[in-house]
Amino acid sequence: MADKKDSNPFMDMFQNFGSNLNIPSPDLSKLMDGHRKNLEALQAAAQVGSQASQELMAKQREALETALADIADAVQEAQASGADPQAMMTSQMEMAKRSFDMTVKNATEMSQVVQQGSTDAFGILKDRVMESIAEVTDKKKS
Repeated sequence: MADKKDSNPFMDMFQNFGSNLNIPSPDLSKLMDGHRKNLEALQAAAQVGSQASQELMAKQREALETALADIADAVQEAQASGADPQAMMTSQMEMAKRSFDMTVKNATEMSQVVQQGSTDAFGILKDRVMESIAEVTDKKKS
């Protein structure tokens, strides 16, 4: 008699709704495999981005070291030339030109590093999206 009180035909109808319609249950292993592949693609993209950032920092450090060495050389040349204003002006102009040329060169190299890193990371994610689309379309054909 307790079974009749605990049994609710309305609730039973909802509980049996999916099984009555023969709705297929998702394949959890395939679902987890898809998520695993997504996470691996994100990890690979992050690693490419990290490598590009490290390369960018190395280029910036190298540019700074070069600039500091040029400044030190210019100071030594100025001290060696004595108080000759003409020699000091020529030395400063040459240093300014070298500095400008190095800045343009370094900025170009750094932008190429950032662009290549972004392109590589985007490529990894794009490939995974295309793979996911192919998996979904293959499942629909089955």
